[in-house]
Amino acid sequence: MIKRRIAMKLLQLKYFLTICEYSNISRAAGKLHVSQPSLTAAMKSLEQEFGITLFHRQSRGLILTEEGEIFRKEAAALMEHADLFSEKMMAMGTKKQDIRLGVSPMLSILLFPALVQSFHQAYPDARIQMVENGSVTNKSMVLDGMLDAAIIASDSPPSSVYGSCPLLPVHICLYLSSTHPLRDRASLTLADTTGIPLALLAEDSFLTTFLYKMFSKKQITPDVLLHTNQLAAIRQLISLKTAGSFLFDHVLKEDSDIVKIPVSDLPQIQTYLIWNTSQPQNAGIRHLIQTARYFASSQLFPS
Repeated sequence: MIKRRIAMKLLQLKYFLTICEYSNISRAAGKLHVSQPSLTAAMKSLEQEFGITLFHRQSRGLILTEEGEIFRKEAAALMEHADLFSEKMMAMGTKKQDIRLGVSPMLSILLFPALVQSFHQAYPDARIQMVENGSVTNKSMVLDGMLDAAIIASDSPPSSVYGSCPLLPVHICLYLSSTHPLRDRASLTLADTTGIPLALLAEDSFLTTFLYKMFSKKQITPDVLLHTNQLAAIRQLISLKTAGSFLFDHVLKEDSDIVKIPVSDLPQIQTYLIWNTSQPQNAGIRHLIQTARYFASSQLFPS
């Protein structure tokens, strides 16, 4: 009941200030798209509640009384404050939909665009701040509360400290110059790559960490030329026959300069959306999780 009375008072004040603007009930009613009797009743209600007279009714229109002028100034200030309050609350609600999302360079190509397109169509007021790091760093930042969520790659399900949604399985390929002696092979093993100069992703990348583990397991010493997250630079190094690179399938397009070859003794990798279950989830995160689950179940990610 209290909420209803407050809402009615704000509406009555709006009516009152509009009448003050036009000094005429009929014109104010037209502006407000309400009937004249409704406006008259609202003004009588205000006068009765506060025990004051707001207007002198004269043939040439309505004129504010001395009490009415004081009431007008206070009402205008109150309505301005109410508008500011509404704007702040709306801005706060929008901010609560903002998401800090960690994405690795490869997954920003494979998954991020399609997921964001669908998310934005469903929730146009939400905003995503993309933070680009390797999956290893992104996992730590989610756990520390520095990120709301992250899209990661992993060869095993995420720890139970994370909430997770499986997204898309991916395969690891070796990208080489189209003139490389191995270019026509249908598949390769890690041992076949011995001696090939490699441009690998940064060391906080899941793929680089995983490759080093697999090289060590097979007692292979890779010839690593450099680490970089700049996929454009990696592509150029491959085209110039300077290096090869291990990347997920579909990250680089094959053309007259570049070929990709599956690596048969490396397992399929799974990608996930992860979030920290111990952190409160704002509306934006909940919507993103819903979108990711829908995408995964509907197999809508590009292949």
